[in-house]
Amino acid sequence: MKYVAAFLLAQLGGKESPSPADVKTILASVSAEVDEAKLAEFFAAIAGKDVAELIAEGTKKLASVPSGGGGGGGGGGGGAAAPAAAAAKAPEPEEEEEEETGDFDLFD
Repeated sequence: MKYVAAFLLAQLGGKESPSPADVKTILASVSAEVDEAKLAEFFAAIAGKDVAELIAEGTKKLASVPSGGGGGGGGGGGGAAAPAAAAAKAPEPEEEEEEETGDFDLFD
């Protein structure tokens, strides 16, 4: 996938037909490792093909991939209501500690 992305970035950058060296340069700029065999395989797979046509074919294939979910099950039933006495009890506020004044500056 990174080879495809780097190839397309090179095209967007103005290279009509990026070379393996162009792809390597882009990947090196983000410290990505390059597998020479996979890079050669990628270029062999796209040799003589129009990238726009390849993207269109891929989009058609993705249209047949199911997406979305079945929605999952509904939430579980809640437990019994809590007793009124427990609900009426207000939480006690926590005591706030005062900040100590120190001789320091946050940005120094």
